[in-house]
Amino acid sequence: MVGGGVLLHLWNEWAVQILVLFSFTSQAFLFAVAGNRRRNGSTKLKVLLWLVYLLADSTATYTLGHLSIASAPHVHQLVAFWAPFLLLHLGGQDTITAYALEDNRLWLRHLQTLVVQVLGAAYVLYMHLSGSGALVAAAILMFAVGALKYGERIWALKCADNHGLNSYLKKYCDDRKFPPRIRRGGVRASSNLSFDDAKHDLESFATEEEMTLHGAHTLLGICVRAFINHPQSATDYTCGSVFYFVRHRKENIYAVIEMELSLMYDIMYTKARVVHTWYGLCIRVVSLLAIATTVVLVFCLVNLKDGYKRVDMAITCILLVGALLLEVTSGFIAIGSTWTGYFLYSRRWSRLHPVTSSLRRLVVRSVIGRRWSESFRTVGQFNMLDFCTGESYDLKKVPMRRAKVSPQLKDFLLNELLRIADRHDGVEEGMYSLNQNRDIPVFEAEFDTRIVRWQIATDVILCSIDQDDQGEYQVAIKNLSDYMMFLLVKHPDMLPGHSRGHMYVDALQWIARCNKNVERLDKEASIMRNYKKPLITRGAQVAQYMTEKCHRPDDDSGENATCNHGVDIAKTLLQKGWDTRHLLGAIFGVWVEMLCYAGRHCSRDCHARKLSSGGEFLTVVWLLTAHLGIYEYAKFREPPRVYHNTHDLLRIDPLTVNLS
Repeated sequence: MVGGGVLLHLWNEWAVQILVLFSFTSQAFLFAVAGNRRRNGSTKLKVLLWLVYLLADSTATYTLGHLSIASAPHVHQLVAFWAPFLLLHLGGQDTITAYALEDNRLWLRHLQTLVVQVLGAAYVLYMHLSGSGALVAAAILMFAVGALKYGERIWALKCADNHGLNSYLKKYCDDRKFPPRIRRGGVRASSNLSFDDAKHDLESFATEEEMTLHGAHTLLGICVRAFINHPQSATDYTCGSVFYFVRHRKENIYAVIEMELSLMYDIMYTKARVVHTWYGLCIRVVSLLAIATTVVLVFCLVNLKDGYKRVDMAITCILLVGALLLEVTSGFIAIGSTWTGYFLYSRRWSRLHPVTSSLRRLVVRSVIGRRWSESFRTVGQFNMLDFCTGESYDLKKVPMRRAKVSPQLKDFLLNELLRIADRHDGVEEGMYSLNQNRDIPVFEAEFDTRIVRWQIATDVILCSIDQDDQGEYQVAIKNLSDYMMFLLVKHPDMLPGHSRGHMYVDALQWIARCNKNVERLDKEASIMRNYKKPLITRGAQVAQYMTEKCHRPDDDSGENATCNHGVDIAKTLLQKGWDTRHLLGAIFGVWVEMLCYAGRHCSRDCHARKLSSGGEFLTVVWLLTAHLGIYEYAKFREPPRVYHNTHDLLRIDPLTVNLS
């Protein structure tokens, strides 16, 4: 009881000081850490950020309410001076405005809170700061900065909802809005940038990184249209940019997509949409000047030793210096950001562009690292056969692993998507459809059933062919197969239709029974009689057992139906007599079709939510397919080549000729 009384006394005496320091510490933490969630999907990081994000706003709101109690004896002029800083803290940091996508849609509620908190801060200053003096002037300056920064946050939330994204699309994602270019010789060109202008601009950059960043900003309109489900359209400049990357820089196309998604994260979850406008620039300049002036007024003209507690003086210094450091650092990061660099380049202020590029390389890279997510370069993996034949089979603890997206997988995937886009002339309905290969058995089933059936079929086929034949292709197929099963188990919300959890559980139990039978029959020579290798893995033994002894063509009941159909598919394909390359190509095409179909039919909100936790490779494939649709359209808008003599024709690489 005595201990409780002591704690209560300490809280009554130091509550405001503790809360103010916690509010500032929360803002510093969000500024330093919030940007990492685009690159890190760690559950611990998400929970920690969620707690700090909620507590930061709640603490500042509660403390302002506490200070507004006029009868509080501990509230004197210096403590009242902290009220504008709490308003500044409610304005948040540039690195995070919304924790979840729903926060953007609740901007009107935040606007109402803004009005209440501004009135509360004004009331505190009115009640406890009177007369004239440097402290009053400093308080008024900080109050104005706090109101501006809080309003900036609400504006950023509003700009990130669907209406705001539509407005952004119309205002910025149209290259016809670019100012005219001054060409050599002083001839002023049209403001409509051409197909060749895109190639010229991209080739003008000194490094691949700068070229990739510029390409991502140029093609951001494709990404925005996809996220708001807006019909895709492209101008000559956009077509030229897509054509250049796909035709001449295939190795950079994935980096461009990743960077576009990083920019979408900026728009949806940070203040980037507001900071990099003329209004945002004005707010930034006014805020920095006002905070710097406040620091000068307080340290030079206010006698902090005039009857104030040392703790209160220390807290005031921390708030002032901390606010100035955060504002200066935010300013440097904003100046060195890719948004600023692209803005300067698009306005043809080419002399300033290298300055921002150098600042980004020297400052931003060392502070926040690369802007695109590392999570896009790995994919989750789950294989039913490997799980059931492993050492620790436990349905309550389904293990997940991650595999690196290899350059070979990226090449195979891009080439297959190009074939699909070419087959359908870039028309979305065809590119995102299933059953495109007529040589593959066609069956109607729910999407989760398709995944289970085709993983069983894929494993049976891969265990039936030489592991050294087309080894890289086999690894790519297994990666895609295991990734789709990972999505079914871990993220069923990203898959179309109603994902039934019991579907893969039933299949796991069926494979587990096969594994037990193989263990019992392991010594029988019949299991090995038709297999090509003298030593095979347990998974290969189980796959062969499923094909030869466990498969019942006439059993269509319950769990057996899905598994038996998977074995049927494998047997049908193996009996076609195709060579290994053809067989693997057909299977790979099926998985790519399902990947495209899933990406297209996954809700836009789900894609957007994943951006705040590292992202998913499915989103990259979805946007890559959209870009390749534009590429098919761009092939018909490519300017004709001019050949001056027959020697030029003889030097043409036939693989690069556009025959369309």
